[in-house]
Amino acid sequence: MEATNEAKNRAKGEGSIYQKSDTGVWMFSIMHNGKRLTRSLKTTDEQEALKNLKKVRNNFLGRIDRGELEPSTEANVTLDELLTDYTRHVKQNSHKSARIIELVINKVRKAKEFGNGEKATRKVGSLTTTDFERYRTRLVETEESASHSTVNNHFAYIRAALYLETKRTPSRVAKVPHIPIVRVNNRRLGFIEYDAHEYILAALPRSIQALFVIAFHSGCRLGEILAMRWSHVDWTNKIIRLPESKNGSQRNLPFWGSVEEYLTRQKTCRDENYPEQERLFFWMAEDTELSHGGRRNLPGTPVEDFRGSWTNAVTEAHRLRPSEIPADLLFHDLRRSAVRVMIQDAGIPEAQAMLISGHETRSMLERYNIVSLKNVQDAGAKLHAWAKERKAKRRPVRKVVAKGSKQRRRTA
Repeated sequence: MEATNEAKNRAKGEGSIYQKSDTGVWMFSIMHNGKRLTRSLKTTDEQEALKNLKKVRNNFLGRIDRGELEPSTEANVTLDELLTDYTRHVKQNSHKSARIIELVINKVRKAKEFGNGEKATRKVGSLTTTDFERYRTRLVETEESASHSTVNNHFAYIRAALYLETKRTPSRVAKVPHIPIVRVNNRRLGFIEYDAHEYILAALPRSIQALFVIAFHSGCRLGEILAMRWSHVDWTNKIIRLPESKNGSQRNLPFWGSVEEYLTRQKTCRDENYPEQERLFFWMAEDTELSHGGRRNLPGTPVEDFRGSWTNAVTEAHRLRPSEIPADLLFHDLRRSAVRVMIQDAGIPEAQAMLISGHETRSMLERYNIVSLKNVQDAGAKLHAWAKERKAKRRPVRKVVAKGSKQRRRTA
């Protein structure tokens, strides 16, 4: 019998059949992960081959769905190894959040779901979705009362480490396990008005006051503020020059409000006590015994962690102005507050406010929900005046009123 190599094509993804030229036996062929998989249909008769095709094809598709045909993950590779590689990767690429990522990963390493409580010794091939679900349950519902958003963040770094390995040639990870992410609403609504910020300012330690003033008047990210140096301050042009921000661009922050006043106080303290300190914000001797949320700091050392001082100041300010200052105000809420003050209260163009705060797209206005009560009230007053004017100008409507079987007209 004359052999043929002509393929019998099926729908995409369902494979095809062809006849071997040497034996005349019909074969089933399907592509998966860039490789061609074949199986004999055990006949040289085309009609009989078509009858056998359904069973063979369904068997292949089932094995693909169950992951049985996936290349296997290297047997001995551990999660700890991949987390180490990922930490090295973000540091080598000068990731802005490299320090935070390392802290989170060190916490993940000690999770009992992924190892022995000291290192993430679990083999990657043995990880299951249940392991991640148990990790979330333990952090959220039992031990730490963590938020779902925090756990999502942990999982994001684990997944990034796994996917980074899949890009290697050859890769030690064949298939990344499904890591469940819980949907959360991260939109923050906290903000403070311009006048209210002075109550927080008064409650803060002197070491943090200039830092707070710049944050509230610029909308800068905390990481950008903590990295500021005295060489960035241009006293002649009254600006702070940020050589590189999170998005990689340079920015200039103008002096306005009380920025120059508090920067001058900061410089006076630095020149008199810590002239070698290059960073803008440092701990003053009077504040080193306070609880800042981290370790105690020596006088003159750079400010890095002040969570305790921030919480205390917000609590005190909220006590004095409960309707103006949220009890759970976050430092990052100053970013939203600054943008709203600049655009809505001070009235500068959106584009200029974005240049100062470092936002690249206007979508942040919708995301930050920048709508003040005063703006809504002003809009309501204008709408009410317009409706009242329209009503005064319109002609009376004559209505038809039914009474029994007769109808008569009256003026409304």
